Amino acid sequence: MKSNNGKKGILLKFVNFEQYVRLALSHAEFSQNEDGSWTAEMPVLPGCITWGATRSEAVEMAKDAAEAWVLTALRFGDEVPPIDGNSLQYAVDELGAGV
Repeated sequence: MKSNNGKKGILLKFVNFEQYVRLALSHAEFSQNEDGSWTAEMPVLPGCITWGATRSEAVEMAKDAAEAWVLTALRFGDEVPPIDGNSLQYAVDELGAGV
Protein backbone atom coordinates (compact mmCIF):
# COMPACT_ATOMS: atom_id res chain seq x y z
CA MET A 1 0.00 0.00 0.00
CA LYS A 2 1.27 3.45 -0.82
CA SER A 3 0.36 6.89 0.37
CA ASN A 4 1.59 10.38 -0.25
CA ASN A 5 1.46 10.99 3.53
CA GLY A 6 -0.10 14.37 2.87
CA LYS A 7 2.90 15.56 0.85
CA LYS A 8 2.49 16.34 -2.82
CA GLY A 9 4.58 14.16 -5.14
CA ILE A 10 6.06 11.90 -2.43
CA LEU A 11 4.91 8.29 -2.31
CA LEU A 12 5.65 6.24 0.78
CA LYS A 13 5.45 2.50 1.22
CA PHE A 14 3.77 1.31 4.42
CA VAL A 15 5.71 -1.19 6.55
CA ASN A 16 4.86 -3.03 9.76
CA PHE A 17 6.43 -2.38 13.17
CA GLU A 18 9.18 -5.02 12.84
CA GLN A 19 10.16 -3.82 9.36
CA TYR A 20 10.23 -0.20 10.54
CA VAL A 21 12.51 -1.04 13.49
CA ARG A 22 14.84 -2.97 11.15
CA LEU A 23 15.01 0.08 8.87
CA ALA A 24 15.86 2.33 11.82
CA LEU A 25 18.58 -0.11 12.91
CA SER A 26 20.07 -0.10 9.42
CA HIS A 27 20.91 3.57 10.09
CA ALA A 28 22.40 2.93 13.54
CA GLU A 29 25.80 4.48 14.16
CA PHE A 30 28.05 2.70 16.66
CA SER A 31 31.08 4.23 18.31
CA GLN A 32 33.40 2.91 20.98
CA ASN A 33 33.81 5.05 24.08
CA GLU A 34 37.03 5.71 25.98
CA ASP A 35 36.05 3.20 28.68
CA GLY A 36 35.53 0.43 26.09
CA SER A 37 31.72 0.60 26.12
CA TRP A 38 29.78 1.29 22.92
CA THR A 39 27.26 3.99 22.03
CA ALA A 40 24.52 3.43 19.45
CA GLU A 41 22.57 6.27 17.89
CA MET A 42 19.74 6.10 15.34
CA PRO A 43 19.77 9.49 13.59
CA VAL A 44 16.51 8.66 11.79
CA LEU A 45 14.78 8.63 15.21
CA PRO A 46 15.65 11.98 16.80
CA GLY A 47 17.11 11.59 20.28
CA CYS A 48 17.25 7.78 20.08
CA ILE A 49 20.58 6.85 21.65
CA THR A 50 21.73 4.03 23.91
CA TRP A 51 24.84 2.14 24.92
CA GLY A 52 26.17 -1.28 25.86
CA ALA A 53 29.20 -2.65 27.65
CA THR A 54 30.14 -4.48 24.42
CA ARG A 55 29.31 -3.82 20.77
CA SER A 56 27.04 -6.86 20.79
CA GLU A 57 25.17 -5.54 23.80
CA ALA A 58 24.91 -2.10 22.16
CA VAL A 59 23.27 -3.75 19.12
CA GLU A 60 20.69 -5.42 21.39
CA MET A 61 20.11 -2.18 23.26
CA ALA A 62 19.71 -0.29 19.97
CA LYS A 63 16.86 -2.60 18.97
CA ASP A 64 15.21 -2.12 22.35
CA ALA A 65 15.67 1.66 22.17
CA ALA A 66 14.23 1.89 18.64
CA GLU A 67 11.18 -0.16 19.63
CA ALA A 68 10.63 1.97 22.74
CA TRP A 69 11.11 5.19 20.74
CA VAL A 70 8.42 4.21 18.21
CA LEU A 71 5.96 2.98 20.85
CA THR A 72 6.43 6.16 22.90
CA ALA A 73 5.92 8.35 19.83
CA LEU A 74 2.71 6.49 18.99
CA ARG A 75 1.47 6.65 22.57
CA PHE A 76 1.90 10.42 22.75
CA GLY A 77 0.83 11.19 19.19
CA ASP A 78 4.29 12.31 18.07
CA GLU A 79 5.37 12.03 14.45
CA VAL A 80 7.00 8.76 13.43
CA PRO A 81 9.23 9.88 10.55
CA PRO A 82 9.43 7.98 7.27
CA ILE A 83 12.68 6.07 6.75
CA ASP A 84 14.01 5.59 3.22
CA GLY A 85 10.55 6.18 1.74
CA ASN A 86 8.88 3.79 4.20
CA SER A 87 6.22 4.84 6.66
CA LEU A 88 5.03 2.88 9.70
CA GLN A 89 1.54 1.47 9.20
CA TYR A 90 -0.49 1.49 12.38
CA ALA A 91 -4.05 1.79 13.57
CA VAL A 92 -5.40 4.41 15.93
CA ASP A 93 -7.78 3.10 18.59
CA GLU A 94 -10.97 4.86 19.58
CA LEU A 95 -9.24 6.64 22.49
CA GLY A 96 -6.83 8.28 20.07
CA ALA A 97 -3.72 6.37 21.15
CA GLY A 98 -1.61 4.63 18.51
CA VAL A 99 -1.68 0.85 18.50
